Amino acid sequence: MPRARPLPLLTVIRVMGMARYALGFGRIGPVSGSGSSRDRPFNPEAHLRGMRVPAPLRVRSRWVWLALILVLLIGGGIYAGYRVKLDRDAHRRAIALTHGDPDLGRRLAQRYGCSGCHIIPGVPGAQGRVGPSLQGFAARIYIGGVAANAPGTLIQWIENPRSIAPKTAMPVTGISQAEARHVAAYLYTLR
Repeated sequence: MPRARPLPLLTVIRVMGMARYALGFGRIGPVSGSGSSRDRPFNPEAHLRGMRVPAPLRVRSRWVWLALILVLLIGGGIYAGYRVKLDRDAHRRAIALTHGDPDLGRRLAQRYGCSGCHIIPGVPGAQGRVGPSLQGFAARIYIGGVAANAPGTLIQWIENPRSIAPKTAMPVTGISQAEARHVAAYLYTLR
């Protein structure tokens, strides 16, 4: 393996001189005998002559507001798109679980008087305080506090709640099993 050749002494001296100049410790070249630079007063105009000094950065408040509004609009659009996707997924999942129509189930919940006892999101006038609110029903573990929240059990509960819990306060409304399937589909869309 060949040995590295040392740099000539003159090159090392020049590199050290340039580093000294770049760091501000002195000048390259011979020093004049008229006095050092420390003896002369500092002249900022002469010091900055030939240099470009950037202007201070000024941010106008209207640009800040426009940028903030743009960020909020983009964030709102992303959130709205996310909510639409979640609602579509919940709709598809509810149909797959119950084989019912959630849109028809919302109308049937109003027709059979569910809105008189329960608060049901999406059903006009459903502000009842007798039974529990059905907000977030799809995430619940139990139906009426007595039965596991499963599609078959929910359909049976809507059709005839006393067949599951004889002492329940929920009335038998006369809804058919097919219609109860649609109401169950709607309840499974409530997240």
